[in-house]
Amino acid sequence: MKPSRRFAINATLCGLLLWPLVTRPSICHANDSAFSGVSGTPKPLKGEHRSIVMQSEKVAITANGDNYDTVVDFIFRNDGPATSVQMGFPESSYGDVEATKKTTFLSFATYVDGRKVEAKRIVTSGSDADGGVEAFWLKTVTFGARKSRRIRVAYRSPMGGTTEWGVRNALTYDFTGKNWKGKVDRSDLEVRIAKPGLWIGYPKFDNKPIAMTLETTPKEAVFRKTWRNWEAQGYFMFGLTPAVPFWMMDRTILGADTILKATTFRVGPVPSELPVGAEAPHAFKRDDVIYISLSHLQTRLSYFQDDLAKYRNIKVDLNLAWNPATRVATLRAGRRTFKFSPETPVFDSGKRPILLDAQYGKTLYVPLAAVSKALGLEYTIDSSLRLFEIRRGTWNGQ
Repeated sequence: MKPSRRFAINATLCGLLLWPLVTRPSICHANDSAFSGVSGTPKPLKGEHRSIVMQSEKVAITANGDNYDTVVDFIFRNDGPATSVQMGFPESSYGDVEATKKTTFLSFATYVDGRKVEAKRIVTSGSDADGGVEAFWLKTVTFGARKSRRIRVAYRSPMGGTTEWGVRNALTYDFTGKNWKGKVDRSDLEVRIAKPGLWIGYPKFDNKPIAMTLETTPKEAVFRKTWRNWEAQGYFMFGLTPAVPFWMMDRTILGADTILKATTFRVGPVPSELPVGAEAPHAFKRDDVIYISLSHLQTRLSYFQDDLAKYRNIKVDLNLAWNPATRVATLRAGRRTFKFSPETPVFDSGKRPILLDAQYGKTLYVPLAAVSKALGLEYTIDSSLRLFEIRRGTWNGQ
């Protein structure tokens, strides 16, 4: 069981271009994983388009199992004479060696005024699996003088993910409306989650947390955000991961950009069992008892171990081992050795450790109060923020 230090995510996408185009570097990545088949808003090449206005866009993102559907409805208005433009809708992929030959979209369709039109996929020069593959789906759109057109793009894409922030799934969309003539009157964004369970949702815009309204029903949860009279510029990422009920995080190792801005929400009935495949939190509360991950406890002890060696010249042996055959975890902390098993109560607490079948493997949790007492650690809890903090107390490895 390895210490878990995951909690930061970064990803960007590209927008729809007029053709011909001059390619520019695009970034579409996340730490320790890849995004593929991701897209965004149309945008012209250089500066503001002289006559085409993007009046509005409505973005609807629906999370499925391992993929998500995006349907985007645009209204474009031509303020000048009749013209024709070739619009290119982007498809970005990183880490997929086949992306230069075939699409990473699971499905793709585009419409003009309700009529489905064909789009040709073009891969830009310089694309490769390591540096990133960038392709565009091209179609010609004609505009009468002072006329508007309704454009729809609908696609299904694999979810991105990261082990850095703890996000199992990432749904993404890029707003690049700044280069159309003037400002965008209105952009509506909604993210829908219909799969039953307890979830953590974390919306970010330009890598910063943003507020979204949340509406829940027994069948789904819907996050919404509306912008008015804006440049429609920036990338949106919605982190989504199964949640352990009453999860908690350690205040001392969290940065400013963390899960603290996340929202825990439920779709369907209250789950009676712990979820399978959830991101393993530092701790969680169950039946009025706070359980801490042994992996995280080892991480905190390692910090104290470093301090003891640096400031007090005390060397402490520290090791954590898990035996899958016997289902016993052995924690050696200085001169003391502790053994923990899901079948055996911890010390005199009467509470057994809990083995969580988490996203990246099984993680054993032990009662925080009982273990802290045995080691001489001190801790504080902030239930309102789902935070706790552990201090060394009297523990010196002896």
